[in-house]
Amino acid sequence: MSDAMKAKKERLSVLDFTDDSGTVTQIGQFLAEELSAQILLGGELTVIDRKLAHAALEKLHVAQLEPAQVKEIEQAAKMVQADIFVTGSYRESPGDFRVTVQLLSPSTLQPLGAARGTIPKAGPLAELVKEVNKPPVVKIDPFAKAAPPPGLGFHRNGQYQLVVTALYRRGQQIVADLTIENTSSRDIKALCLLQDTLLEDDHGAQWKLDVEDNREGLCMRGLELSPRGKDRAVLTFSAPADASGNHFIFRYHEKAPRLNAQFSIEGLKVESAGAPPAAPDATPPPLN
Repeated sequence: MSDAMKAKKERLSVLDFTDDSGTVTQIGQFLAEELSAQILLGGELTVIDRKLAHAALEKLHVAQLEPAQVKEIEQAAKMVQADIFVTGSYRESPGDFRVTVQLLSPSTLQPLGAARGTIPKAGPLAELVKEVNKPPVVKIDPFAKAAPPPGLGFHRNGQYQLVVTALYRRGQQIVADLTIENTSSRDIKALCLLQDTLLEDDHGAQWKLDVEDNREGLCMRGLELSPRGKDRAVLTFSAPADASGNHFIFRYHEKAPRLNAQFSIEGLKVESAGAPPAAPDATPPPLN
């Protein structure tokens, strides 16, 4: 800081350094702090606390040192008794930082001196660079609910997910098209109880599974699923006398993998049009 000493300016205000786009960064603040410390160690000049200088400039609405605000800048300098403002900028290269420092007169903003140099990425500066370049931490809320799968409704537990993808009317029957996915880390068998798995319509009537219409599939042979495996199932429910509902609750009674577990999926609506699923006595190909 020989230029400051030659000009008989003893009180310096070092401002935060900026990158080559003019933005104040953590690295720029570190470089300004390091320069302030080096000047103080020299023992011949006084360095004004950076926080005080920034507070004075902020109070006068000065975001950067520019000629349009020279009166406000001079007033801020008087508030902290600064003889010189020291500004700096840096450009990063693979192995170091190229730094430019300027000494500015608070009353005219004319440069009183300048210096350039390189600072290697070593020690605390290297650690700061690693910290700044570290990818942001993405916080995952363990209690956040996953997005619902496409379909009419679903049930999810710790072992599998069952989705009602569609309901079709076929005469006096309702055909339910389902997919089941193993969400656990082990093989499972999905199997339901034929007599206790049913559809309940909006009039309270229960549509049940008959053995003849469901000889193969979920409630007779079940589905063998490996981890993350997914398969399709078709259940055919027969109407009780005079049943005419179009909105249903699917009541599922499980035999495996959780013996006697039960759940319901509400708000299901019969498709008004569309082709019915494959015949219920056919074994559908796996989806996984």
